[in-house]
Amino acid sequence: MSEPRHHTVRVRRSPKVGVFLALGAVLGGVVALILIAISPADPQIPVPQALGFLVLLLAPVGALLGGAVALVVDAAGERRAREVQAERLGPDPDDEPQA
Repeated sequence: MSEPRHHTVRVRRSPKVGVFLALGAVLGGVVALILIAISPADPQIPVPQALGFLVLLLAPVGALLGGAVALVVDAAGERRAREVQAERLGPDPDDEPQA
């Protein structure tokens, strides 16, 4: 068995970008619902059609904004990263024989 090897590694928290994207898309849909509820009804355009159009328009915008927030949170997490000493407990992959 080989001796323990110490390495310096950076530890930081990073956001799950998919969660931010999904939350932004859902918030875009909620904004579309609110806009339909507060706007006066147009007799030529049915409410479900207007709602579908606004959701198709605002959900991607919300997802983009959610992705931008995730990038800002990730950059803030990078600044708070710290370096720690880590020790490898298992076998060293460099010592294994080649097949």
